[in-house]
Amino acid sequence: MSPAQTFRAAALAGINLSQIDGDDLLGFHQPGLNAGLRVVAVLGEHWRVGPELLFTQQGARANANSQTQSSFGTFRLQMVELPLMVQYTDWRLTAEAGLAYQRLLSYRITNSGDRDITDDIQLDGDALALHLGVSLNLTSRLGLNFRWTRQLTDLQAGDGPRFVGRSLSLRAVYALGTGEALPQTTEPQ
Repeated sequence: MSPAQTFRAAALAGINLSQIDGDDLLGFHQPGLNAGLRVVAVLGEHWRVGPELLFTQQGARANANSQTQSSFGTFRLQMVELPLMVQYTDWRLTAEAGLAYQRLLSYRITNSGDRDITDDIQLDGDALALHLGVSLNLTSRLGLNFRWTRQLTDLQAGDGPRFVGRSLSLRAVYALGTGEALPQTTEPQ
């Protein structure tokens, strides 16, 4: 393997659907951006490991059809994430798992009457999260990634309910450089 093949980079862009356990706003009704860069070290034919640097929007939002009563209307979180991912690639599929450090850049919280209550609730600026996902390489350069994320630490800095975020992400993955080596299709004889 040449040094040029040792590392691979990709740009990632897509959406999150997220919710926060503990706020009584059920469902993944809060859309947000999920975008960044990934660099992986190729450890062998199937294994890769490397970091990502992501900007991600998470939170929760009341749904008009919700059967629960909550004192909250919306949570909007702007975060930067640094996941360290391990990937296993076979055929056109890549399974991935890893841990991430999340840093809260800003947030806004409203009550059920849509009044800003951000100053009343202090959130912790640091969190740890678990990532699990799968990607389908459509071409040597373009893939589609689905990822599930769950925070392992409480976002609530003060007393009160425990806030733990969860997200479902759907992202396009664009490989930079030579891209991924895909299996060759065989022509019928």
